[in-house]
Amino acid sequence: MDRRRLAGILWVVAALLAIAATVVFRVDRVQVATTLAAGLIALALGAWMLVRPTTATIRQSSFAGAVWFVLYLALAVIQADEIAAWTTDIFVGVVGVAAAFVGLRASGHVPSTAEPS
Repeated sequence: MDRRRLAGILWVVAALLAIAATVVFRVDRVQVATTLAAGLIALALGAWMLVRPTTATIRQSSFAGAVWFVLYLALAVIQADEIAAWTTDIFVGVVGVAAAFVGLRASGHVPSTAEPS
């Protein structure tokens, strides 16, 4: 399995974990809206990386990873007094950041958007 595919799979896993945690545990409306939107974007990005990995998807994966890190770090700080929520936020955050890191490491192995596939 190549790194592009692994990055796409990790984004899909991160998205599904984020969506599941949101649906099952979150009650704050802002957190629900934010994490559902982030999960859906991550799901679309992961699917796109699985179907058509390009340098553009790698750049977007890196940007999404930075946003994902900030979002889940903020959630971990907000919910620091709830150990289960804190642990879940850290875990979901790490999976998303890992997806971005793996995608970034694959950047040398991806054809540009101008190259025929």
